[in-house]
Amino acid sequence: MKQRWMSMLLAGCLCSAAQATEKMYGVVGAGYSDAEFSNSRAGSDLGSETFYLALGHEFAPQWYIEGGYKRLFDDSDETGNTKGDALYLAVLGKAGGPQGELFYKLGVMSADISGQYLMDETDNCEVGQVIQGACDYDEGVVAGLVGLGYDYHLGLNTMIRIEYEHVRGEHNLSANLFNLGFRYNFN
Repeated sequence: MKQRWMSMLLAGCLCSAAQATEKMYGVVGAGYSDAEFSNSRAGSDLGSETFYLALGHEFAPQWYIEGGYKRLFDDSDETGNTKGDALYLAVLGKAGGPQGELFYKLGVMSADISGQYLMDETDNCEVGQVIQGACDYDEGVVAGLVGLGYDYHLGLNTMIRIEYEHVRGEHNLSANLFNLGFRYNFN
């Protein structure tokens, strides 16, 4: 009897998982970022190419939940290099039409910002080793994410995504991202 209930429970879980993938999509894209970041020792105005990968699910007729990875910036200059990678989770509200979907995005992001800064005579490295007068840093940053975009229908399951996002978080992290992506609906 116990095995029967367990097999029915397992079958029910598998059926609901199959239904949950019905309205899923994936997005891959690239763009440009204009960003600023400063911690107690280093500050940078950053601008670079970005890319992102995301998976989303339509949980209600006008709502999506989306999670993914973003390269916020990867900038090199005479003072060193600075790189920002982030994982995010966002809710998207949409207004659909025959040509596509207008959406807004609200979310949270956990970013890892790493790089180097130049030392002066009084500085001691808090993280990493001194390499030719520079110190490494690696900061974990929590940030908020807002965005506005449009998914334009190309075919039954394919869309082109154009979006603008603004990120603001700890250590004066501020980034404006302009992205162009490809969305594929798995249904």
